Amino acid sequence: MQWQTKLPLIAILRGITPDEALVHVGAVIDAGFDAVEIPLNSPQWEQSIPAIVDAYGDKALIGAGTVLKPEQVDAL
Repeated sequence: MQWQTKLPLIAILRGITPDEALVHVGAVIDAGFDAVEIPLNSPQWEQSIPAIVDAYGDKALIGAGTVLKPEQVDAL
């Protein structure tokens, strides 16, 4: 399998709130990242991830980390 992004790194934004999410993701994308992970132990990740996908889904791969339960996968 070949890495499908320009930069072979993932920006993991742990602990950000929905209010901070778009600003931080915009900054890491501007810095050259095109893969971003939001861990599910972040505050209100259920709000952050959809907002990030809506705003930046065409510019970066957006994923979830620290997925510990099957129902969390279903929530994504």
